[in-house]
Amino acid sequence: MNQPTSQIEADVAMESGASATSSPWRRALVVCSMAALLWSIAARVLGPSDMWDQRQPRTVSYTTDIIVNGGDHWILPIEQGEYPATKPPLYNWLAVPMVKVLGFSSDLAHKSPSVIALCLCWLAVVRLGRSLDAAQGQTLGWLAGMMLAANYTTFKLGYLARPDMLLTLWLLLGWLAATALLTSPPDAVGAPKARALRLAFWLCVALAALTKGPPAVILPLYALLAARGLRGSWRAAAVFGWSWGLPLSLGLFGSWIWGVYRIDAQHLIHTLWFEEFFGRVTGLGSEGNVRGPVEFFRRILHMPLYYLSRFAPWSILSILAMVALWSRGAAGTAKRTRYWQEIPHGAGAWLHGAAILVVLIVALFTLSTGKRADYIAAAIPPGSLLAAWWLLRIPPRWGIAAPWLAPAVAVVFLASMTVYNQLEPNAPQPGFGNAINRFAVQAEAQIRADPRPVAFWATEQTYLQSYLGYCGQDASEALRQLLEAADPFWLVAGERANPPVTVHDWLRNEHLNATLTEVRRSDRYDGTSLWPRQVVLYRVDPAR
Repeated sequence: MNQPTSQIEADVAMESGASATSSPWRRALVVCSMAALLWSIAARVLGPSDMWDQRQPRTVSYTTDIIVNGGDHWILPIEQGEYPATKPPLYNWLAVPMVKVLGFSSDLAHKSPSVIALCLCWLAVVRLGRSLDAAQGQTLGWLAGMMLAANYTTFKLGYLARPDMLLTLWLLLGWLAATALLTSPPDAVGAPKARALRLAFWLCVALAALTKGPPAVILPLYALLAARGLRGSWRAAAVFGWSWGLPLSLGLFGSWIWGVYRIDAQHLIHTLWFEEFFGRVTGLGSEGNVRGPVEFFRRILHMPLYYLSRFAPWSILSILAMVALWSRGAAGTAKRTRYWQEIPHGAGAWLHGAAILVVLIVALFTLSTGKRADYIAAAIPPGSLLAAWWLLRIPPRWGIAAPWLAPAVAVVFLASMTVYNQLEPNAPQPGFGNAINRFAVQAEAQIRADPRPVAFWATEQTYLQSYLGYCGQDASEALRQLLEAADPFWLVAGERANPPVTVHDWLRNEHLNATLTEVRRSDRYDGTSLWPRQVVLYRVDPAR
C-alpha cells in the first residue's frame, strides 16, 4: 500500500489495524468470515422453501418462459402467457443456464444469480479491505466480509429469486472502479489501467440498468459527488470519460428498451414507465403507495430506519464511522481543504467514498414515495467496510479488544436468523413452500413418464406451471380446446376457494364430459388467497 499523503491519511491507516493485528487473530477472523458466508447461504438452501413469497413466482415464470419459448421472450418474458415482465431480464438471462442444468423445479437454480452475486460481493469487500490495511494484518477485509454476510438483508436477499442482490453486485463493482479512478494519480489518467477502470464503470452502469432499471443512476451520481468530495472539484469527474461512457451505457440499456418498444409499446409506456418508475417515485401508480407525493413526507424516515434495522448491529458502527470521518474532515478549514483537495492513496479516501455511497443510496430512495427495505441492500457492502474500520480503531478496554466481540455477535445474529427462517413465521402454514415443491417434483416425474399435452385450470398466479416447465395461460378456454381434441392429456387443476369450486363443478356447469383420473394430490394450502386451496394432477380422457 502506498504511503498516505496527509496526516489524516496516516491516522486512518494506523487505526485501521492497531487494535487487533496478531497472526492468531487474523487466522481466526479468516475462518469466521468464510464461515459466516457459508452459514448464511447453507441456512437458506437447507431451510424451508420460500419461493412463494416476495413476488418470486414472477421471476421464476420469466426464466421458464425464456427457456420454453425463446425468441422475443429473451427481451420481454411473459408470465403464464399473459403478463409481460415488469423488470429488465438480466437476472433471468443469468438464471437460464443453471435452470437448464438442474431443472425447472430447482429452487437453487432459479436463485443462483443471487447466490453467486452474494459470493462475489463478499469477495470484493474482503479483497478491498485487505488491501487497505495490508501493513496491519489485513484484518479489515475479513471483518468487513463477516459483517456483510451476518445481517438480515444479506441473509434474505442472498437466496431470493429477485434482482436486488445482483443489483448490489453491479453497484459495488461500479463503486470500486469509480473510487479507484478518483484515487489514481493525475498522470495515470491515460494509462491502460485507468482506461479499463472507466470501461468497467460504465459497463456496471449498463448492467445495473439491465438488472433493475432506474437505480443504475446511483453510479453516475456517485461519480459526481465523489469527484467533489475526494478531489475537491466537480471538474475531477471528467476522469470518467462521460463523452463516450454515458452513450455506451445508454446504448446498451436503450437496446433493450427499443426491443420492448418493438414488441409491446403499450407495455413499455404504461407499465414500465408509468407504473414501475413514475408511479413508484411519485406514489401515483398502483406500484407506489397510491396516496401521491404527500406520502413522501409521511414516510421520510423509512429508508434511514430500514438501514438501521436491516443492517443491525453493524449499521450503528458504520454511522459512528461516518461521524468520525466527517469530524476529521471538518476539524478546521485548512485541514479540511488540504485533505479533500488531495488525491489520497490510502484507506481514508476509500472510507470517505464508502460513506458517500451509503448516504447517497439512502437519500436517493428516500426521495421516492415508494419505499421498500430491500432498496438499501446496495449500501451494505460499503457500510460493512465502515463498520469494520470503526470496530478496529476502538482501543482495548479491560484487556479486551472490541473486534474480538464481532464473531460472537455474528454467531448470535446468524443463529437467530436461522431459527427464524426455520420457523417460517410469514408462511401461511408450516412447510408451505416445501409442500408445493414436493407436488411439483412428483407431478413433473409423472408427466415425464407419459408425455402428453398439459393443461392448467385455476392454479392462479403461482409458480407451479414454471416448475413443471410450462408457461401457457391458466384459462378455461385452453382446457376446452383439449377436450374437443378428444385425446388424453394431463390436467393440473386447483380448487378455488372463493367461490368454492372444483374442476368437476366447472365441467358439469359447462356440460362437458370427460373422465378424470386422479394421479397426484397436493397438501391443502390454507391461509392464503394467492394460492388455490389444493392442487390435483389428473389424467383426462375426453368423451368420444
